[in-house]
Amino acid sequence: MGEDVKTVSKLHLVDLSGSERPSQTGIDGKTLKEACAINGSLMNLSQVIQALNKKAKTGDANMYIPFRYSMMTMVLRDSLGGNCRTKMIATVSAENEDLYESLSTCRFARSVSLI
Repeated sequence: MGEDVKTVSKLHLVDLSGSERPSQTGIDGKTLKEACAINGSLMNLSQVIQALNKKAKTGDANMYIPFRYSMMTMVLRDSLGGNCRTKMIATVSAENEDLYESLSTCRFARSVSLI
């Protein structure tokens, strides 16, 4: 009867903002390498989100989720899958020149909301 209930909470704040497109930002050198690493992590996060959405649709409990492909997805693993509640804040720009980035952000936010 007197079962102990344990609640664990975590807060991850991940800033994925900014355009990392070298052709638009004109970056080079060390900053370009950093942008490539950010884009790689974002791609891996996107793959994890897609796999989690597919797992939710099919109900396949044994489906492989590629959390180990980047450090960011490994850190966020318990906040993305399993028994958790995850919130995402997406910010977009109303400027015409930022339309492509804003649409991309909205698409990503939509895929996160399907988990």
